[in-house]
Amino acid sequence: MVRCPACGWRMKKGDLPGGSFICPGCNARLRWPKGVGLELLTSHVLTAVLAFLGPYLMGIHGRKLLLYAFLLYAPIVSAISLLRNLLFPHRLERDPTPDSDRIQNIGGGPGPRNR
Repeated sequence: MVRCPACGWRMKKGDLPGGSFICPGCNARLRWPKGVGLELLTSHVLTAVLAFLGPYLMGIHGRKLLLYAFLLYAPIVSAISLLRNLLFPHRLERDPTPDSDRIQNIGGGPGPRNR
């Protein structure tokens, strides 16, 4: 469950779309934080390095190295993603981009008419 940062409305994480969306409780525009994709890519690259490095340092080479790395990859990914979600949970944030359906008023409006 995640909470809206504006009103505290609780939403299921699996029901929320990616990108920008509207909170059903207060109609505030929300989004997931930027950079989540980069974190996932980095964690998968580090996991692949760890999956190969562990058996290699234990003296395994050749095809067995590939087999052990392949078998170790899934448990290491699961452990890293679990730790990342427990230690650094992703929270919703307000979307600062203006709504396209609202007209923004710049200034105080039209001046007085001269007749």
